[in-house]
Amino acid sequence: MKKTFKKTMLLTLILALVLAMAAQGALACTAIYVGSALTADGSAVFGRSEDYSNSQNKLFYVAPAGKHAAGEAYDGCYGFSWTFTHDSYGYTAFSDDNGDGVEGVCPDCDDTHPHTPYEAAGTNDQGVSMSATETIGGSEEIEAVDPYEDAGIEEAEITTVILSEAATAREGIELLASIYDTAGACDGSGIFIADATETWYIENVSGHQYIAVKLSDSMTMTQPNMSIIGEIDLSDTDNVIASAGLIETAQTAGTFVGDADKGVINYTMSYCGGSAANPRMVNALGWLDESCSGLDSESITPDSTYFISNTDDEGNVTAMHTGITLAENLTIADILNFYHIGNIGYERNLETHVFQITGEGETGTVEWVAMDDASLGLFIPYFPMLTTDTAAAYQLSTAEAVFTEEEPAEGLYYATAINRWVDGERVKVEGFVTLPENWKDSMYWSFDALSNLYKFGGLTDEQKAHIDQALADKQAEIIAAFDEFRQGEVTAETATAWSMACAEDAHALAVTLVEEIIAE
Repeated sequence: MKKTFKKTMLLTLILALVLAMAAQGALACTAIYVGSALTADGSAVFGRSEDYSNSQNKLFYVAPAGKHAAGEAYDGCYGFSWTFTHDSYGYTAFSDDNGDGVEGVCPDCDDTHPHTPYEAAGTNDQGVSMSATETIGGSEEIEAVDPYEDAGIEEAEITTVILSEAATAREGIELLASIYDTAGACDGSGIFIADATETWYIENVSGHQYIAVKLSDSMTMTQPNMSIIGEIDLSDTDNVIASAGLIETAQTAGTFVGDADKGVINYTMSYCGGSAANPRMVNALGWLDESCSGLDSESITPDSTYFISNTDDEGNVTAMHTGITLAENLTIADILNFYHIGNIGYERNLETHVFQITGEGETGTVEWVAMDDASLGLFIPYFPMLTTDTAAAYQLSTAEAVFTEEEPAEGLYYATAINRWVDGERVKVEGFVTLPENWKDSMYWSFDALSNLYKFGGLTDEQKAHIDQALADKQAEIIAAFDEFRQGEVTAETATAWSMACAEDAHALAVTLVEEIIAE
């Protein structure tokens, strides 16, 4: 039942925090990879928080096999087109909301032509999992030599194309590389593509140049919107796929760092310059590696050991590695808690996904999904190759949250400040954001309400402790129940039903916690 809370509450937002958030902009996603030799159960794990904006609906669903037919032309958000080579594989996916609730208008390109805006991650029925994308950028010198292509592939289309087409991780990497070679890229990014046997990570920060590395089982890495591929020997073709002009382009730009005669390049230094790391890299490294706890942004330079490399001190080719050393092997619970770190799990998360690859077969990949603020969310596990549907609360298209400068007369709302163009200048405007009337029916909006109430609603320490404990208890319960469930015979029917019931339970808890605070 829909219910409007008239002047239910005002979530008072600390202005200094809002200004800091606004300064970060959209570039606040954070990725992690932990190889199978470094996890407690021997699974390979990678994930990413998708960050963009507080209070913007995100959907999670299953795109059925054959959604796109062989020969169908797909037009993306910004000019990239793709013709499918075969009927598309089925896959799990997130997307921005361009459904009935917003009259089919895409929030990315403001168009209404049929497309799925920014499918951020998922696993297809062939066992290929991917996370796209961590937005990254290169130097002005590189972009001048190899500019982005207006009609190149953009973040919004990468997952749709690759999961529809690729049957293996290597096939996905090679397909994306071929698109960069031909149509080019509309912007820069870092992307994971994995299957039961391989996990690849690819970066591009210009129109046609890129480098992909196969991550080893004995390494961990983190990537918060910054290039993290360091010194790479391109002769290691079993583990490296790079564009033909990678070294030459950097040489032309005058930015090349490496040994061209030996085919060695420091990608980050050659393509992104020597800028310091961002604060999320500092936080992430400090959490992963106790020896990094005293680092600051200036200490993490592109020639440091925290970047991916396949060379040793003598220049010999080695397995891919970083200098990050874990104190102990991580459990899946540990890795989910990585997204509780400040500035990594926070109110601008749209969703967070973590892929746990335990082996081959339909139960060999687990996809953990949390909506909105991961620090106050609940991760629900799915067997994506067996899941045929998700809970209705994940798929609800709603009206957008509404910003007004005047305090609303009714509804669930919070105070904030946003950047707007005023007389040709970017000006911070204080006002209020009101959630859609049917927020309780949506998985995303329920957790968005909880996050904003908790962080900006002036709650007491006791109230916050109650919420923290309720969420921690529920997450532990979910992990334990899933461990028990997966020991039995798992089918598409039971896997879909189990995860759907788990999601509905988590959704109900979020609504209950919000209503408890409202009642108080």
